[in-house]
Amino acid sequence: MAVATYGSDDVEPVASARGAVLHRPFQVFIIAADFLLILLCYAAASLFYSGIVASSADGASIGAGLIVGAVFVAIAYFHGVYATHRLLNLVWQLRKAVIIWLASLTILAVAAFLLKSTDNLSRGTIIVFAAVGGLGLVSLRFAWQLALGTSFAKGRLVDRKVVLLSLKPLDFTATRFKDLRRNGFDVVRHFVLGSDNGDSAWEKQIRDVIRQSGAADVDEYLLAVDWNELPMLPKLGQHLRAVPQPIRVLPDNSIADLVSRPFLPVSGTVAIEIQRPPLTVFERLQKRCLDVGIALLALVILTPLLLTVAVLIKLDSPGAAIFRQSRRGFNGKPFEIWKFRTMTVCENGWTITQATKRDARVTKIGRFLRMTSIDELPQLWNVLRGDMSLVGPRPHALAHDNYYDELISNYVYRHHMKPGLTGWAQVNGFRGETPTIDLMEKRVEYDVWYVRNWSIWLDLKIMARTASTVLFQKEAY
Repeated sequence: MAVATYGSDDVEPVASARGAVLHRPFQVFIIAADFLLILLCYAAASLFYSGIVASSADGASIGAGLIVGAVFVAIAYFHGVYATHRLLNLVWQLRKAVIIWLASLTILAVAAFLLKSTDNLSRGTIIVFAAVGGLGLVSLRFAWQLALGTSFAKGRLVDRKVVLLSLKPLDFTATRFKDLRRNGFDVVRHFVLGSDNGDSAWEKQIRDVIRQSGAADVDEYLLAVDWNELPMLPKLGQHLRAVPQPIRVLPDNSIADLVSRPFLPVSGTVAIEIQRPPLTVFERLQKRCLDVGIALLALVILTPLLLTVAVLIKLDSPGAAIFRQSRRGFNGKPFEIWKFRTMTVCENGWTITQATKRDARVTKIGRFLRMTSIDELPQLWNVLRGDMSLVGPRPHALAHDNYYDELISNYVYRHHMKPGLTGWAQVNGFRGETPTIDLMEKRVEYDVWYVRNWSIWLDLKIMARTASTVLFQKEAY
């Protein structure tokens, strides 16, 4: 059995993991911060509204604030809002904060009705409180992200000593091991049990693991398992029962992807979903409302910019300002995509050459438009028409569709959702030219993941990251 130490310099921080816990005093501080913020927001709302209507503040302010505060933190606690891995997930935190906040206000209204005390509550104060409190809780989540995102905080506020077990030597540059240090898991020892050992050898090794880990005050054990090692897990689990602490499996990407999927209980077994059904009517309505609302607002705000760009294109080179090209949309249905013309050519046939760095076909103004992604803005019209969505797999020219469809097995899966102005692949760095099949396969992998894991919150996250990508990264040309 090989034994290895796992120091603080072995990995670099990357993402989030489950199971880490805050120091108890700091967790109490986080909960208290929510509770006190709600009380302060209610008091501020009461004073603000009473000042507007020139009346005395309602006497139930403190009582109502206490009820909402207590209900909010109780629901949040039992939903795992204050767990460390959740504190670092900003989108999840924002979603939960809004939902629990609305639920807490609803409970206040129901309680006031049942207790016949609605006369003691000011409707104006409640409305102001709902807005101010919601904004305050959202702002506090951003503050948590900044405070807990520092390496100092993760090293000082999270306390989780673990022993890592594996059946073979490990590559500690893999994401799953980088995640551990990022989220405060202190891996004090690493033991390699060996995959070709018999029962007696495993039994002896596990006794040695327990003896050598006893002085380290270990909180739990992590068992790093790869897909091809799964058949040995039940047999090894029988021997791991001797370990007195909790044991968690740290899977590779293949296992993690499988266990993270939705499942359907079928009597004593389960059926795991490997392909999600099409979006429901309500989900399609959600996505369409978001598309129309933001696209319409963006077109109104950006009209001066769009007109200016159109004039500059006409002055820079001969040809139309808008370039139209055939693309495939939802279920492979063809449509005409709109873009600002950035080249001296307008290819729309069965042979189309991708733009490359220092491409001679790109015009002077076109180079700037492509670098800033302004050339894509006319696609807001495609979004309003329903050909596209704000977020989805980016559509490719028909010539490229036909080419990649024959080479990449999952390529057709991209057409299970409307193409987007931006997408999950683009915000993860796969934007611009794809000169090799490997790069296109990676882009398709991200597109397929998006289709399988769609949610309205994921769309909002991608839009926010798109704005950051356009401002600070320059991959397109």
